[in-house]
Amino acid sequence: MDDDATLDPADQGRVIHQDGMDVLRFERTLAADLRAVWDAVTTLEGTGAWAFPLEFEPRAGGAVTSDLGEYGTMRGDVLAWDELQLLEYAWGAPEGRWHVVIMLDEVGDRTALTFDHLGPDPHHPDYAAGWHWHLDRLAQYLAGVMPAQVPQDAHFEELQRLYSGGEG
Repeated sequence: MDDDATLDPADQGRVIHQDGMDVLRFERTLAADLRAVWDAVTTLEGTGAWAFPLEFEPRAGGAVTSDLGEYGTMRGDVLAWDELQLLEYAWGAPEGRWHVVIMLDEVGDRTALTFDHLGPDPHHPDYAAGWHWHLDRLAQYLAGVMPAQVPQDAHFEELQRLYSGGEG
């Protein structure tokens, strides 16, 4: 990836105050149509390519699960599911309850994605670096480039420095 493009300030997450709480928000315009982005964020194949393989029961109140190999199975809840527009889900982990919201909007032949991380701790620099890295990988995947299946890389480490206030 081109580091200048991935470290564009417009791609960076920022903490906003919304509905009485802090939220880590990323806003991206992706070079793919709405259906392609929806499939990338809601299917086992799509999520497995850029983040971690998630299986959704496609409805509010459904389950979200992921086989984490040696770490067991993650199970959570689908909180909102509005086909092609909104996905909200949460799951428990040792560091707290993870809660994310993905909102999509068609912009011509592109898709505007808003990704909100509500918990745990939206101020934690590692969570910001991690989601930024995953969203960069989502853009790669949508561009037809299969991201390397690695838990982190030099780009992730650079993002960790950026979000922790170190030199990027």
